[in-house]
Amino acid sequence: MKLARKLKAFTLSEMLVVLLLTVIVVGLAFSILNIVQRQMNLTRENYEKGTEVHQLRQALWHDFRTFQNSVFFEEGQKLVFENELGSIQYRLLENQLIRENDTFNIELGQKRFYFDGIEVPEGKINALELLTTEDLGGKSIFVYRENDAANYMNE
Repeated sequence: MKLARKLKAFTLSEMLVVLLLTVIVVGLAFSILNIVQRQMNLTRENYEKGTEVHQLRQALWHDFRTFQNSVFFEEGQKLVFENELGSIQYRLLENQLIRENDTFNIELGQKRFYFDGIEVPEGKINALELLTTEDLGGKSIFVYRENDAANYMNE
């Protein structure tokens, strides 16, 4: 009669220790993955907000340079740029700015309008300063234009 040969194998307790260590490592990996995903989402949101502010700044610079006249109307919160070829209108709402067909989802904290370095509540302007809320990092948009002689005529 042959004797049963002993097979080399892991014991049940050794297998349980390995399984427990594997669960701990996988749990840590998922926790770190969750933290990284949240950080990436925050980075993406901050980038999108910054891009939105930058696009608004670029649009305002373009319009200040393209159009000779710029007028702010307190009633209706309208900013109008015009010249002999046409006009562009901005509407400054509570949490967005609308420029023709473009919408900028930016919440503004303060709006200041200037003509010749003096703050004006409405009327002709040649500079503006828009401050975003703290949600957007309190960013400032300051855009200006030097007036030509036509802006001082017929006043």
